Amino acid sequence: MKLNGKKSLALILAATLSLGILSGCGGGGSTETTDPNASGAVSTESGAQKDSATLATSGEPTRFFPHGSEGSNNNDYLVLNNIYDTLVFLDADGTLQPSLAKEWTISEDGLCYTFKLQEGVKFHDGSTMTAEDVVFTFDLAVQNSTGKALIINYDHAEAVDDTTVNIYLTAPYAAFLNGCASRSGGIISKAYYEEVGEEGYQEAPIGTGPYKFVSAVSGDTITLEAFEDYWREPASIKTVYIKTMTDASTQIISLENGDIDAINAPAISSCLNLNEASGATWASSDSAGRVTMHISTNPGQPGENDEFRKAVQCAINKEDVVQGATEGYATVLDIDMCPSYSGYPEGYKTVAYDVEAAKAHLEASGYNGEEFQIIVEAGTVSDTTAQIVQAQLMEIGINCTINAVDTPTFNDLWYAGTFGAMIRNTSSSLLDADGFLNFFMATEANYAQTLNNQHPRTQEIYDLGMEARAAQGDARKELYLQMVDICTDEAYEVPLFSNPATMAYRSNLNGIKVYPLGVVYFYDWSW
Repeated sequence: MKLNGKKSLALILAATLSLGILSGCGGGGSTETTDPNASGAVSTESGAQKDSATLATSGEPTRFFPHGSEGSNNNDYLVLNNIYDTLVFLDADGTLQPSLAKEWTISEDGLCYTFKLQEGVKFHDGSTMTAEDVVFTFDLAVQNSTGKALIINYDHAEAVDDTTVNIYLTAPYAAFLNGCASRSGGIISKAYYEEVGEEGYQEAPIGTGPYKFVSAVSGDTITLEAFEDYWREPASIKTVYIKTMTDASTQIISLENGDIDAINAPAISSCLNLNEASGATWASSDSAGRVTMHISTNPGQPGENDEFRKAVQCAINKEDVVQGATEGYATVLDIDMCPSYSGYPEGYKTVAYDVEAAKAHLEASGYNGEEFQIIVEAGTVSDTTAQIVQAQLMEIGINCTINAVDTPTFNDLWYAGTFGAMIRNTSSSLLDADGFLNFFMATEANYAQTLNNQHPRTQEIYDLGMEARAAQGDARKELYLQMVDICTDEAYEVPLFSNPATMAYRSNLNGIKVYPLGVVYFYDWSW
């Protein structure tokens, strides 16, 4: 269910794209916005056509080489996804499209992916990309933590010829193509890496993407320049400035004054305060992030009792939560997945908001006023959400408190399992249902956050999740259906909403798409 608040300040046109791909992945929707009254070109005061754009961001990109030992994070998307191309491209609507690979096939056993590469693709130094560069990239990518999390079940790759690559998996993984489309799939030059190493690649990165890296001034501005030998048509915007600007008010004023051209991921409240007459507008769509309340079943916590958990489940009015936390610009969730995820199941169980049922469950639990503490990261949308949930739970007689802490402290409490519940905004970089499994890892030693947070049926959910990783199509969705229904039946969590992704921009800047992962492709843009 989508709740829409007042949108009189926003100019939003939805474009739903679809493309049938051999992999069979897809789903979801996207928001693309343009100004139908825009003339196309923009003139400066001197009369020259404008060919640059400035994007403000509060999260500064710092890692310009995706396969380094430190990996990368979501802030780095702004640079990585414009410098580097991937074999396949994950569009704003969740569909997979050809990119450096013009076509691909998957073996019947799901263990071998064969990619046919575009011919004549150039790196930014003028050298030609070959299959050897792809093999080298994947072998290197899986050595850091980001690659291990995104390029799942990778075994090895081989160059069949200059334009054909086989990638082999240790076990079938239905979302492997999504991993190829992630930042860990950005193709690099083998020869250049062997010449300059990791440090040199970080300082002066090259890829095959539509933009070349020019410079980065820490805490200030990153400059990108259009690559004129790009294998598709060169980008319309010739120079891009990514400006770090942490103050939200300064961002909005600068946009309205025309000092900057776009703002990445502004708060909904900031968007609603935009002065439309200044030539600024905004767009939103569902993100890859979902805000969910996870209830501890650990001994000594109120949630150890299933009737208490069901009381919490029935007592939360999600529509009020969405209105209060996001001004109504969010999609209510009944399972801990976003509808845009590949593998998203249908026909799952839901629990209605029912205060009387909540009170009956609470009475049956034998609850006697014990503290039920919700932990959140301070100053986030989860913090705001927790305050609304707290009031709703107190209405049925639960002694609910909030512990809003910094991120390191939050992680310590989470990993230790010392909380009554936690509310967290969790994203899936793969845009796939497999992200649901991260909270139910029964045996994976590297998932430290789950070791002290086991539920009575965690092993069952984990086993289904491992089976789902190898399954395809409807069989895969059926397994995820079983997993989410267990969580609903046992009230292990209360999914709340898909946190909206946003972009504010000058209304004569065309081609704006709001991507679920918060990525920005400047190649889409034009004046």
